[in-house]
Amino acid sequence: MIKFLPFIYVGMKRIWLYITVFAVLLLAGPRYLAAQVDPGQINSKLIARSVQAVLGTDQEVNWRKVTVPKEVRPKMKSRLKAKSTIPDTLFIGTVPEGDVTQYILPDIAPSRSEKFSYLLYFNEEREVTGVDVLEYRENYGYEIDYSYFRDQFKGKSNPEKIVFGRTIQNISGATISARSLTNSVHDLMSIIKDIELP
Repeated sequence: MIKFLPFIYVGMKRIWLYITVFAVLLLAGPRYLAAQVDPGQINSKLIARSVQAVLGTDQEVNWRKVTVPKEVRPKMKSRLKAKSTIPDTLFIGTVPEGDVTQYILPDIAPSRSEKFSYLLYFNEEREVTGVDVLEYRENYGYEIDYSYFRDQFKGKSNPEKIVFGRTIQNISGATISARSLTNSVHDLMSIIKDIELP
């Protein structure tokens, strides 16, 4: 029995290594997914309803894949608050509104134990024109979808002015989700600041 102890020890070490690697990937996974969202991952009816509610139009969204240049990624990464990675590409939707174009960027952010999807609306000047929560999956924190919370983002173009507890006030009962949404919008605004819009 004693001569097998070294093999048991090595085997247990290997198992702990696998468990550790799996745990790290599991924890990093949702944050990575949050960095890039294909609109196909979100119910198209919810997107259409959101466009109608925020922009007041039934026009179909034209989705384009935009490359995030490698040379600006390090600068972007240093500004991030919620996301752990910078995506290679973003899916940005465009909706013509008279003489101007409205842009839509889908994203997924974490709540207490789930994730929720939302759309960030902005114009050609990269100024927020709306934030709309599409699917919220928990019993607590849904207050982030109240208009008086979401309206705080409107008109903001500088990501440094999107600060939870300062320029974006908390909403009672939704602190975790409110902070998550604020930091996620901050990160998206930091990313779009340095890319060419379609």
